[in-house]
Amino acid sequence: MRLSMRTLYGGLLTDLEHLTESMYKYQTQIATGKKFQRPSDAPVELNYALGYRKALAEIDRYQESIREATSFLKTAEGALKGLKKVIERAKELALKGANDIQNASTRKAMAAELDGLIQEALSLANTQDGDRYVFAGNRPTGYQEGEKPFELVKKVLPDGQVVEQVVYKGGAENLYLGYARGSKILVGRNGEEALMASDLFSALIALRNTLANDNVADPRQEVEDIQTQIGRLDKVLNHILEERSAVGTRLDHLELKKNLYQDFHDILIGNLGEVEEVDYLEAVTKLNAKRTAYEAALKAATQTMGLSLVNFL
Repeated sequence: MRLSMRTLYGGLLTDLEHLTESMYKYQTQIATGKKFQRPSDAPVELNYALGYRKALAEIDRYQESIREATSFLKTAEGALKGLKKVIERAKELALKGANDIQNASTRKAMAAELDGLIQEALSLANTQDGDRYVFAGNRPTGYQEGEKPFELVKKVLPDGQVVEQVVYKGGAENLYLGYARGSKILVGRNGEEALMASDLFSALIALRNTLANDNVADPRQEVEDIQTQIGRLDKVLNHILEERSAVGTRLDHLELKKNLYQDFHDILIGNLGEVEEVDYLEAVTKLNAKRTAYEAALKAATQTMGLSLVNFL
């Protein structure tokens, strides 16, 4: 078969174009570190890469939820730790108050300190993680100016007696956060169950009132009343410890999930690298091979293009 010079030139130019494209491909891979720039470069690898990236994005969302839940629970744990100290101090004052050596002055001083403990307990009950109340259940936000989930209110009875009590205005349900597909974890117990059910505030208020009243007319009754409050404080303390233990268990669970997600994240990053990231040594080797072929083809093309009828005369 006879080939025309035009056909020969066209073939040489096509070869040079293909080699140029190949060199550009490997040069781009070396420069970017990626195996492909367009879907058509490696459709199979691209499909895998998209799947890995989707899984990584999902893990990132779950990890963010875990960080959010962990922060919330750690804040609640800190508040419960503070309440434990409040109850323990109140119990110390109660034990002192039940001692016969105390007088009206010392009991009033204890009552004043208890008044401060009540305010501290109220502040701890209204602890916030960011702008969210940790003991407000499914209503962690959305309060009017000056309004809080736990508030100390005073009522004046018909006989003129002032009665104090803490009321709960938070959510009636618990607060959950999703941290995995189809899974959620309890992060915020509603305040009614978490604190109010423990008799926390009423026990503190009753103890303060007992010490402040200083029942000198019937010291024995006063001691009995104080002993009653001590028993109530023991129950409150047990409740707080149980709540704190439950929070700790949930924190441990989140820590486990966080580590599992991190391991899975690292595996996916490795898999993504295998399908996306270029092997530099291989790319450089192929680039050099293509460059050598290009130079040889260019030399051949130059020699062929230099042919003319003069060469055959």
